[in-house]
Amino acid sequence: MGLDATGDLASHLALVLAWALVLTLSMQTLLTGWFYLQVRGLLLQRQRWPEEPAGGWPAAEVVLCLRGADPSLAEALAALAHQRYAGPWRLQLVVDSLADPAWAVAEASLAALEASGQASWQAAQLGPLQGRPQRGSLKSASLRQAFAHLHPATALVALVDADAIVSPDWLTDLARACSQPGVGAVSGNRWYQPQAGSLAGRVRAGWNGGALVLMTLLGIPWGGSLAVRRQVIDAGTWSERLKTSLCEDTSLIEPLRQLGWRYDFRPELIALDQDDSMAFSDLAPWIGRQLLTARLHHPAWPLVALHGGGSALLLLAAAAWLVLGHSGLLAAALALYELGCMALLLVIEATALRALASPGGEAIPRPLTPLGRRAWQWLRHLPVTQLIYALAFWRACWNRRVDWRGVTYRVLGHRDPGGPGVEALGWDE
Repeated sequence: MGLDATGDLASHLALVLAWALVLTLSMQTLLTGWFYLQVRGLLLQRQRWPEEPAGGWPAAEVVLCLRGADPSLAEALAALAHQRYAGPWRLQLVVDSLADPAWAVAEASLAALEASGQASWQAAQLGPLQGRPQRGSLKSASLRQAFAHLHPATALVALVDADAIVSPDWLTDLARACSQPGVGAVSGNRWYQPQAGSLAGRVRAGWNGGALVLMTLLGIPWGGSLAVRRQVIDAGTWSERLKTSLCEDTSLIEPLRQLGWRYDFRPELIALDQDDSMAFSDLAPWIGRQLLTARLHHPAWPLVALHGGGSALLLLAAAAWLVLGHSGLLAAALALYELGCMALLLVIEATALRALASPGGEAIPRPLTPLGRRAWQWLRHLPVTQLIYALAFWRACWNRRVDWRGVTYRVLGHRDPGGPGVEALGWDE
């Protein structure tokens, strides 16, 4: 009886895990379908917009915060210089210090672009960060400084990352989207298509595919290509939140709601990223920091945690049970789950590339590999991606320190004085 009872319990547990895998895959299928329909609807919506915003093209200001010279910085500045924006716009750069390597690159690039007559901005302002407060990240401090020095006529503020090579119509697309009724902020997202197809690059791309769906459906902005109305900065609490926050994007939602504005994701602003230089050892810390920003600052974190933590625990439990025992049903369910995730990544990829190829989107720079090869690439990297995601999720939930561009921050939770947010413990010069 004892052996029979143990066997029955093992069979029952395997059955429960198998059904949990099927239900989880079904839920992820529904989310991916919702994502596809939302992107399709937003692209169709854009076709009905007038070519020019109802109130005319707002005076815009692009803010770029720099710490360290990204290899693509000069190219990124050239892309900004070539904007085809019909309204007046300015560029404001805040560099960590005069000694920062980015200062010399930015100064030389701006001078060359303006001397050649290629720069489309009305004026470009370059300045160092004036102070390093103990609370909040250096990027948040740089943004607060930039916001304090906005031109009086500026009505639209756009943020961009130093590694973003934007299209000539990038600022135009931001302005059109942010000028729609009821919209206070818009952003795109990123799609990774690693050039060399390294393990680290494919794992990051796989994680980002799932993140793209959740960020779209849960309304989580991306600061790498973000625009806000000037009123959000002047009349809201966003600048106050930046005093302690790790990042700017996920801390934006509550200030928007308080002002009666909404945030919109715009698929035509998805940026193609072909960088394949990340080391495998940096993956979990990098993904963990992305998750940490949602944990600290975004109201949808419980749903992100339920999705990430639940799926990670389920996969670990299923894998452990297969190692300890033998269950054909559970093995079949796990195989079905992995194949299903591979198929969903293909759908997400096709949806993102459709946005990239849409009017206003980026051009796809190289032909796609055949469908069968892409499917195999996703499938064979899935287990590693899921393992790295589980490690990153653990870091985001429990780590009390985070490193970002040479700065070590202590994580302040909701129960800490001055939290949620971060405080600097030290930085490299």
